[in-house]
Amino acid sequence: LPQLAVLAKILCLLMVVMCGAVPAMVRSVSLYSTCSSGNITVIGRTVKAMARDDIIAPFQKLTTQSDDFSRKLYIFAEKSQRYICFNKRWKPVALPKKQRDAMCQFYETYNGPYLRYRSAVDNTKYLGFNKYGKPIKGQRGRQECFNFMKYNPSFSINDHNDWMTGNAPGDHHRRDVIHRKHHHQQQPQQRQIHQQLLAHRTKKNLLQSDEISRELITTHRHRHSNRLKQPHDELAVISRRRQHNNRHIDMSKY
Repeated sequence: LPQLAVLAKILCLLMVVMCGAVPAMVRSVSLYSTCSSGNITVIGRTVKAMARDDIIAPFQKLTTQSDDFSRKLYIFAEKSQRYICFNKRWKPVALPKKQRDAMCQFYETYNGPYLRYRSAVDNTKYLGFNKYGKPIKGQRGRQECFNFMKYNPSFSINDHNDWMTGNAPGDHHRRDVIHRKHHHQQQPQQRQIHQQLLAHRTKKNLLQSDEISRELITTHRHRHSNRLKQPHDELAVISRRRQHNNRHIDMSKY
């Protein structure tokens, strides 16, 4: 029994060390507010929901972090190097790491197809923005103003459409490579088909020339036979004329 107790203590110590050695879970995201039609933007201490723009896009890139295996998350703004937290009046503000506390922790929950971020301190407080993009204090707002959609901040619908239509940079080169590869794959088949067509045409030409030569030979034979028959026909006509003349002479005597 004492040995089992020692082994159990060692196992517990190993588990604690392993849990402490596990790195934090980090994932880059952008949070889209359905009520304001804008992304959460952190500029300095201010937290707002603003439309996506190339200038402020770096301030809209966030990461959700977890220091342990619990479901508690920190929402960190990479550009501003600040965390989204609640102040004492439950207004969302951005604080540096040295001021981070439990008011900066959230639970990520689902509300139908949307996400909500509930305070880890008070289960009735949610992160939200009104239709003008201003942060909501407490729960004074419409329920849809606490809904968010998470997406990849590097995603661009224009780049996606260009990639789907083949107009993205580098697609022409890729299409040329694919075309050449496809051409090389089809080249033996095309060569075989071409050879078959040539053989068929050659055979057809030979048959046609053979038929023409046969027709010429037959025509020549007919002409030759007609020439041979022509003298006999003339002799027969001459003999018939002579007989007719002789008969005419005999009749004249009487």
